[in-house]
Amino acid sequence: MAGRLVIVGLGPGDPGLRTVATAEALAAADRIILRTRIHPGVEDLADDPRVVDCDDLYASLPSFDAVYAAVASRVVASVTSAEGMTVFAVPGNPWFGERTVPLVVDAARGHGVPTSVLGAVSFLDIVAQAVTADPLAEQWQLLDGAAISLAAAEQPFAGGLVVADPTRPCLVTQVFSTAVASDVKAELARIYPEEHPILVIDAAGVPGEESLIACALYELDRQPVGHLTSVLVPPQDSLDASRSPQTLQRIIARLRAPGGCPWDRKQTHSSLRQAVIEEAYEVVDAIDADDAENLAEELGDLLLQVALHAQIAEEDGAFTLEEVYAAVSEKLVRRHPHVFGDVLAETPGEVVKTWDAVKAEERAKAGKVEPAVQHPLDKLPRSMPTLERAQTLIAPRKGSRAAVTDDAALDAAGATMLAAVESVVAAGVDPGQALERALRQRFAPGEGTAS
Repeated sequence: MAGRLVIVGLGPGDPGLRTVATAEALAAADRIILRTRIHPGVEDLADDPRVVDCDDLYASLPSFDAVYAAVASRVVASVTSAEGMTVFAVPGNPWFGERTVPLVVDAARGHGVPTSVLGAVSFLDIVAQAVTADPLAEQWQLLDGAAISLAAAEQPFAGGLVVADPTRPCLVTQVFSTAVASDVKAELARIYPEEHPILVIDAAGVPGEESLIACALYELDRQPVGHLTSVLVPPQDSLDASRSPQTLQRIIARLRAPGGCPWDRKQTHSSLRQAVIEEAYEVVDAIDADDAENLAEELGDLLLQVALHAQIAEEDGAFTLEEVYAAVSEKLVRRHPHVFGDVLAETPGEVVKTWDAVKAEERAKAGKVEPAVQHPLDKLPRSMPTLERAQTLIAPRKGSRAAVTDDAALDAAGATMLAAVESVVAAGVDPGQALERALRQRFAPGEGTAS
């Protein structure tokens, strides 16, 4: 007949901080399973004949996930093989950063084992006491160092996997090794300046062992760390947090607000129209020059236009910047079912077909019925320069555009184009209108396209 299971937290390391309920459960237990003995404050349990631990699993299994699963199996096997009460004891609070507990609870209840979990003093309580701060009043954020390390392994595709608001304090837990500290440093450097001050907190609440070391973020992996190490990252001022997209949003809102910048307050969607085009061209110039530093700056200027238009729209009650993010994110997921769904598309051509099919479905659902016969010119943006539209039609997405760099060939082609424009102008005709008319005739539906 199976026994019952009580899961207890041993607190942050000082036996004096164990709850009365935990102490009573330990005293009444028929068996005690420690998740690990590598935790201060378990000396009173070291020689207890009722006590076993799971430390051997860490040495024999290849990953933490495998260890946690094995711990759950061991605990449930112990409870289901004997009568009486089994106590599974973990460091800290059972529901704070203790990944074994949900596994044990699910497995035990799946076997019909009566299970209870007792609360305990958590590392958060002791860290708050060590730095004399109120996490709730200061709106602390909690991040897991081990999870950050897993995200870092995805580089250079880890963008957006670690999220923190730099204007609020951030506590990073489980920074238990130099390797994890190095990953945490690298990922936080995407959000904070490398010189940003941090506080490395070790063995908080453990008498005689607690330490607090202030240093810069770039120095994090040079500090001594262990299984009781956390890192507290103080907040930045709302205008200093320049790596956060919300900071740009706040700046634009301030510029547009009463008492802000007279020039910015005067702008409209129409007045900024040309600026969007010019900034896009400057991005292209940076790309053509293969200038990464300038490209970063020009992309920022283009992003500024996005933020400005979104702020103007919000003032008009039309939409918000968050809705812009939502629209493009949802569109990308919808139009990439071969990545985020179960559609198969293994070549660029198949991807284009999938994209176009989903796009057509979206338009149909929105009631936007396209004409049965549509001129290909009308599928391109009307504000696109006519010459660019011509090149797009002549060398469409599925083909390749000419890339001749021979000076003589370029000179000859340029002279031909210039002579043609001069002839058209001399005849009193607008070159742009003439070219568009020619495109409509040349690429009319059913007329075929140039190869």
